Amino acid sequence: MSLTPQRQAIEHFQRAKRILVVTREHASHDALASVAACSLFLTKIGKAFDVVVPGFDKAEALGFLPGLDAVSGSVGAMRSARITLDVSRAPIGELSYDVRDGKLEMALVPKKGEWTAKDLVFSHGEDRYDLVLAVDTPDMASLGPLMRDHAAFLHRTTVVNVDRDPGNELWGQVNLVDLNAAATGEILFRLFQAWDRSHIDEDIATALLAGVIAKTRSFRTPDITPEALTSASELVSLGARREAIVHGLWRRRSVPTLKLWGRCLSRLEHDRDRGLVWSLLTRQDLAETGAADDALDDVVYELIGYAPEAKVILLASEPASPGPLRISIHTNAPFSAIDLGRPFDATGTPSHASFMMKETKDVIADMNAVVEKIRGAMRPSKA
Repeated sequence: MSLTPQRQAIEHFQRAKRILVVTREHASHDALASVAACSLFLTKIGKAFDVVVPGFDKAEALGFLPGLDAVSGSVGAMRSARITLDVSRAPIGELSYDVRDGKLEMALVPKKGEWTAKDLVFSHGEDRYDLVLAVDTPDMASLGPLMRDHAAFLHRTTVVNVDRDPGNELWGQVNLVDLNAAATGEILFRLFQAWDRSHIDEDIATALLAGVIAKTRSFRTPDITPEALTSASELVSLGARREAIVHGLWRRRSVPTLKLWGRCLSRLEHDRDRGLVWSLLTRQDLAETGAADDALDDVVYELIGYAPEAKVILLASEPASPGPLRISIHTNAPFSAIDLGRPFDATGTPSHASFMMKETKDVIADMNAVVEKIRGAMRPSKA
C-alpha cells in the first residue's frame, strides 16, 4: 500500500540529518508564521535545521511571533570543500595554516620524501542539507536569490512542498498542496498532528493560528471552510494566544500608517468584470500622513483584505524622495503577476511582482496607462 503525501513527508523528516526550511521572497504573514512554526516544531523534535527567508529583515518582522529568531535572510555554506592529500608514500610530519588577505594558506611538512601536485586533490564534500521544506512557495523561482545561486542544489535535493496556492506548480518530490485549506498554517497543523500532536505547545499553536488569521484577514475572506474554523478552534484549545496575534497583526499599526490606508482606500477603483482593483499613493500622501515607505506593504495587505474577491491588485506609489513611480502587482489564480508585468520588465513571482516606470511626468496618467495594459491582458470573468 502506497504512503500518502503526508506520511511520505513525515518519513523524509525522520530520516533527514539537516533540514533547510525556506519560503518565498516577499514573504506574506502566513509564510512568516509558517516558517516560525516549523522552526519551533523541528526544535521540539530535536532536528538540526536552518530557516531562510530571502531578504528577511528582523527589524520589520512580526515581533510577537515566537520562532523567528532562527530566521536568516540568506543561506550560508551549502557544502564543504575537501582537500585530500595522499600520504601513503610521504607521511605528514607538520601542519600549520594562516589566513592572509582573504586566503587560507596551509604549510604541510612530510616526515620524509616530498609530495607532488598529483598527490593533492580538491573536491566538494556532501551537501550540508539533505532535505528542503518549502512553505507557501508556489514555484522554485519564488525563492529569488536562493534559486538563482543554488539551483543545482535545489534540483538534486528532496523538497517537501507545503502550500495552499492554486498556482503552485507541484515542484517538490513530496507535495502537500491543499487548495481547500485557508492558509499554509492550516496544512502544517494537520501535518504536525499526524507526526506527533504532543509536541504542539502554546508557541507553535500561536504561530500556526497567526498564519490562519493573517491569511483570512481574521476569518473575513470568502474561502473560509468549516475545517479551517475547526483547526483554529483546536489551536486555541492548545494554547494559541489569539489576542496577542490580533494585536500584533493590526492593533500595532501607527497613526501615520492608518492615515495612509485611508488615502489609498479613498482612491480605490474596481473593475468587477475582470476582478481588477487598483489605487495610487503619491509622494504628497507620504509627506502629509507622515508614513514611511515601508508602510506600503501594510497598505497592500489591507487592499487584499478589503477586496478579497479581487484577482489582480495594483498599487502605484511614489517614493518619499524624488524617484520613479513604483507599481506593485499582486495576483490570485488564474493570473500570474510576473506574466502580467512582463511588458514592463517586472521582477518577482507568480503572486507578486513589481517594476519602476522609466519616466514619470504625470503619475495619474502613468497609472492609468498601466491599468489599461493590465486590463487588456485580463479576460472578463463570466457572471
